[in-house]
Parts: sequence; structure tokens; C-alpha cells
Amino acid sequence: MKRKYLTSTYLRDVDKYEIKLFLAEDDLYVSVKKLISVREPFIIRDNLCVMDDGYYILEVVPKNENYSMRLFLDPDKKPLEYYFDINKFNGFDEVLKIPFCDDLYMDITYYNGEIKILDEDELIDAYNQGDVLPEDYEMAYKLRDKLLEEIKNGTNKLLNIDYNKYLKDF
Repeated sequence: MKRKYLTSTYLRDVDKYEIKLFLAEDDLYVSVKKLISVREPFIIRDNLCVMDDGYYILEVVPKNENYSMRLFLDPDKKPLEYYFDINKFNGFDEVLKIPFCDDLYMDITYYNGEIKILDEDELIDAYNQGDVLPEDYEMAYKLRDKLLEEIKNGTNKLLNIDYNKYLKDF
């Protein structure tokens, strides 16, 4: 399992970025990263660039859920791709004063009406090696199914977040 902190990009081709944290939200932690310098644009399917100089990443970590979301936005702040991480736990590191997620490997992306499940093999491998407990493995699949349904129906609360309120002063 990998701990991801909200202040890190953990994206190896990002050289420089500006960040704003919103920690006082009732049930969410939010960060906005403006990518200043990227070594190489990150291109996904359909030749869509989701990371380059001037692009944004909005990250949302619900305080009482087992998933988080990244929304990739272009320089005009238009949504490109939603990326959901399934997590064992979301929390706040009291020493570092930074929100974090304990990633359970399996992810879901949503782009242009298409939903994809990613890295399921990594979850299975971690489970088979004893790095993921049976109850966490089962929870990951139940949460995957719930998120797929919410994304299909357009009812996921993070999918419907008013992201512009976090981007307005950037």
C-alpha cells in the first residue's frame, strides 16, 4: 500500500507547481495544483493531454470515505479526466499537517463518457502477496462497484463538486 500526501504531485514529470490547500471544508480536503513546468506532456487515450505547463490538478479527499479523486483540467480550467483512487483510509497527518490517502492500487477513470478500471492487477498481486488484508480486498471491490454505479448515474458527490470555487483565485 502506498501513502499519498495531498501536497505531493507524485507525478514524476512535473518539475514545478503552485499549490493551494483547502483544509477547512466540512467533509473534504482539497488541493489545487497549477503545473508550472512539466518535462514532457502527459498524453492519455484519444491523444488527450492531461498534464502540461499551465494545466491544473484538483485533488479531493473525502474525510469519511475510502476513495479520493483527481480532476485534470486544461489551462482554461475545463475538465479533462476524472481519476478515482480506491483507498484503505483517508486521513490527516497531525505531525505534517497534511491530508493523505492509503492507496489500495485499483483506480477508476472517467473521460468523455467512458469509464475504465485501472491497476486491478496490482490489487490482486498485493492481496496474493499478503500486502492487502482480505477485508480490504473485499472493500475495494464493493467500493469499485459503488463508484461505477455513481459515475454511470452522475450521482457521485466528487464528480459533481463545484471545482470552480477552488480555482477562481488561481
